Formats: sequence, structure tokens, C-alpha cells
Amino acid sequence: MEDASKSRLAKRFFFAKGDRASDEYDQYWIRYKPMRVLKKRFQDFSKIPLWLKVAAVATLVCAVLFNGPVATTTMITLTFALFFILRARLLLSPTHIALTEEGLQFHWLHSWISAKSFVLPWSSLSHIGLANPKVWKVTEPQVEFNIVATGMPFAARLPFLLLTPTLASGWLGDRARVILPLNGLASSDDRKRLQFSFQRFLPTYRIDPTVSDELNLAMRVESYTDLWMGALSTSRSRLRHDTLPAGTMLNHSRYEVLEPIGSGGHSVVYSAIHRELSLEAPVCLKEFVLPSYAGIKVRKRVLQNIQKESKILTGLSHPNIVKFLDFFVEDERAYLVLERIQGETLKQMVAAKGAFKEEEAINFALQMCSILIYLHKQQPPVVHRDFTPDNLMMDYGDIIKLIDFNVAQHLEAASTHTVAGKHSYMPPEQFKGETTVQSDIYALGATLHFMLCGCDPEPITTSHPRDINSFVSDEMDVIVAKATATDSSYRYVNCSDLREDLECLRRERYGHL
Repeated sequence: MEDASKSRLAKRFFFAKGDRASDEYDQYWIRYKPMRVLKKRFQDFSKIPLWLKVAAVATLVCAVLFNGPVATTTMITLTFALFFILRARLLLSPTHIALTEEGLQFHWLHSWISAKSFVLPWSSLSHIGLANPKVWKVTEPQVEFNIVATGMPFAARLPFLLLTPTLASGWLGDRARVILPLNGLASSDDRKRLQFSFQRFLPTYRIDPTVSDELNLAMRVESYTDLWMGALSTSRSRLRHDTLPAGTMLNHSRYEVLEPIGSGGHSVVYSAIHRELSLEAPVCLKEFVLPSYAGIKVRKRVLQNIQKESKILTGLSHPNIVKFLDFFVEDERAYLVLERIQGETLKQMVAAKGAFKEEEAINFALQMCSILIYLHKQQPPVVHRDFTPDNLMMDYGDIIKLIDFNVAQHLEAASTHTVAGKHSYMPPEQFKGETTVQSDIYALGATLHFMLCGCDPEPITTSHPRDINSFVSDEMDVIVAKATATDSSYRYVNCSDLREDLECLRRERYGHL
């Protein structure tokens, strides 16, 4: 393989959506940026280990209290030592990774040096896997190339020994690994080149399916952000500040707006028709409005929220959860296309017909339990944080559908410390920005109170629907009270236990098997 040159590397290979690796490409160059990995780790100060924060503060205190020549010299020496170690690790990291017909090769291309490792032939590769270690509570997905190093000379092993443990491991033995942190890849184009190189040079049985899934997800997430940021920054053809009139055509006439059906926060919801389908299928357009001249930080934050919602919806498949169909950007706005539910929300139904009978409420509550059990079993669990009558709609056949994920979050190890939701349906911990799966159980219990009594429960209280509606049974009153216990230690631990109690009540009181 010919030596890499700056002019050669200046040519970037871009692939449009749907393109596949072509035989005309005999090598793929991946740009690696180790600083991206560090920035990802430090982007949230709260994720830095407590012991490291304490050590830093203690060191500063000691330097102030014992500010003598020895202490000063020690501090300067330690600072330079840490800087040198960090800088050395960064300089040892390759700048580019070449994947060719021969195999995998690391390159160090700086203004002051140009070097490369030995080529690791594909024949020495047993398989490629995916690992998701956590560093300072930040998940760092990484592709692992598992190498059979039997008979490999020490000179070929040396570059990878120097990269241990960051980018390599096991190079003193016969089973070694090359580690590629995906957070260090320069852009989505580099992820595409990595994906296409696998398709071009390796049989599928050597590649774990999770590797392709992770690369596709990473490319899609980054390209979504790039697309939205670009479209919202440059599109000025039709700036609209009011709701869209009926008959408006969107996304190259693919969708026709019928009428607005709701709004809230930064979004407006429209009933629409998908014109490209033969039956002109009804859909729901969720439009996210962004001020035309908002700063880049505001745009990025809003788009990240949209991206989060679409990412959550894309990964869900449940008969009681609205289906995510598409997304696009047009005229300063981003749109999610969702399954259209022909019905009323629980809020609208109770407002029109009054409180439900207890047996009806139990049947609907069991469907809600099914939704939350599914969400909470995701990895990581999805905590909705806004599980209320406004976001639950009745479809044909008395099927409950969860229709909104605007404030849903993936439950990570650390709290996001944000408050979202409607006060009557929020447990005390949610007001503090701390949410768990039990927070959704509280909301379900409060929704049960609403269905049984026809009114919102008192905020931050344990609900007793029997105090308002004497037709509510004592058993149901106990269930709702346990679901809405203000102290989470007295609340249902999971939704399966709540479902079991509801099924028992329905069986014993109403004769259901």
C-alpha cells in the first residue's frame, strides 16, 4: 500500500443515504481524535468521580495552608508530570486508521512526524465485537478487533503495546485486541467508512450484529443533528410564525396538513395525510417551532430534545404506544411523523362523560401497566415523567395509546435534575428533578384517581378516590393510595406488582378470569 500523504488524506469519501461500499474503494481512512473522547468524559462535571474532586480540592487546600518551597515545588512537579503523561498519551494515539484489502494499520501523521504500524492482516482477525464500558459514569461504546497474535514478532507488537490500555490490550500473549472508541471518530463520515470497510473486506460471520447496529445508530443520530442544524440555519424561504392552514403541503408534497389538533411547549400537533401511500393514510405531524434568529446554543439544545424523542420512539414497539414513522425539516421547523390515533384523550373523555366506573377504570389501568412495564424493562429503562390523561388516548376497540414522549428520558445512573410534567401527577421526588420508575407509578395512580373521580388529584398527596366517590371500593382505594404514596418506600416498587393487585381485584370483585 502506498504511503499516506496529506494530499491523499485531504480527499474525503462521502456516502449518500442508501449507498453501499463499492469495489472501486480499496482502502478506507478513518480519522481518530482522542480529544473527543476526553471532551465527552468532561462534558458533565457531575459525572467526574467524587474521590477525584475531593483529591483536587484537598491538594489545593494543602498548597494554600502549607505554601512553602517544598510544597510549591511538589505542586509544580506534579502538575508538569500530569500534563506530560496526558500529552504523551495523546501523542501516542494515532491520527488515522487505514482499513485496506491487506488489513488494519495505524498512522501517526503530524507536521513533525509521519509513522505507521505494521499491517494487521484480516486473516489474523478472529472476530469484531462491541463493548460498552463506563468511564466516570459515561458509556463509551467501542469496537474491538480480536486478533490471533501467535507468531507475531515483537516489532509488530510494539506500537500496540504502547497504546495499552487505551487502544489495545493483550499484546504480550497470543490473544490480543485493538480497541477503537467510537467517541473518538471525527464525524459520521468516518463511521460510514468504518461500516463500509467491514462490508468490503470481511465476511459477515466475523462481525457481531451489535457492531453494525451501533454504527448505524451513531451515524443516524449525528446526521440528524447535522441535518436539522443545517436546515434550520440556512432555510429562509418561508418563515412561518402562525399555525399551518389546511391544505399546506410539506416535505415535497408528501404530507398534506388537515388541521391543528393540539399544542404545548414548543410544539404544535397537526392532523395530516400521507399522500404517497395509496390509501392516503392519516398521520400526525408534531411540529417543533424554533425562533428564526435564535442563537446556536438554543438551536442545538432544542434539536437535541427532538433527537432524544425520535430516538426513544424509534426503538419502541408496543401495541399501546404510538408508532414513529418519519422525520423531516422544513422552513425553520422540525417535524416528527407519528401514527394518527382516531379518538379522544382520557382528559377529553372524562370531561365529556364524567368519571369511569371502577371496572372500566381497572381495564384501562391494566393497559397502562402494560405500557409502563414495557418502558421500564428497556435498557436503560425509559422513565416517561409525563404519564397523564392528556397523553393517553383511546383508540378503536377501547385500546389505550401513549401518544407523547416530549419529556421522556433514558434513566441513567445520575439524575438530570430537571423538572417536567404536570403537578397533580408528579411525586415529590420529581419536583426535585429526581425520577425513577416509581415516579411513573405515582403518575399512573394519579391517573386512576382522575378516571374514578373525574378531577385531578391534589398535588403532592397520597390519593384516596373513595373520599370523593363513594362508589369506589375499599380495595381500589388502597391500591391507588399505595401507587401514589408520597414516600417512595411505601409505593409500589414496580408496575408488575400494581398490575397483579388490579387483576386480583378484577377477578374477585367482578368475576374476570
